[in-house]
Amino acid sequence: MDALIPIVAIIASIGFPAAIAVIALIVYHKRKLARYHVIERAIDSNASPEVVEQLIATINQESSKKVTSPRQKNLIEGTILLALGIGFFAVRLFTNSADDIAGVSITGIILSLLAAAKFVIAFFIIKKDPEQS
Repeated sequence: MDALIPIVAIIASIGFPAAIAVIALIVYHKRKLARYHVIERAIDSNASPEVVEQLIATINQESSKKVTSPRQKNLIEGTILLALGIGFFAVRLFTNSADDIAGVSITGIILSLLAAAKFVIAFFIIKKDPEQS
């Protein structure tokens, strides 16, 4: 019975997230195939070229989604890291327990420093996009 605990822990921590990722990839692939089958059926049923072009355009629109600039991406990631760091550090401030909670505040400081690094990259290292000027 004691041997089941590590097995369940491994399955729960690794198996479930992996299964969710595999299921998401399968669903994404099936949706993509369904779109191509719709175009194939439209071509087989002698649909007008305008209809086929519209169907192809809908697929092309999805593949050309707006890409965020490196500066904006670093700002978003830095903001998330800063919020996590402040949250971890706040746990240390608001906890009255004397348990070993020093690791929580260290984690908060490390996340905040990572956020600061992301902000430095966004503001000083990455050049401004000429398209946005």
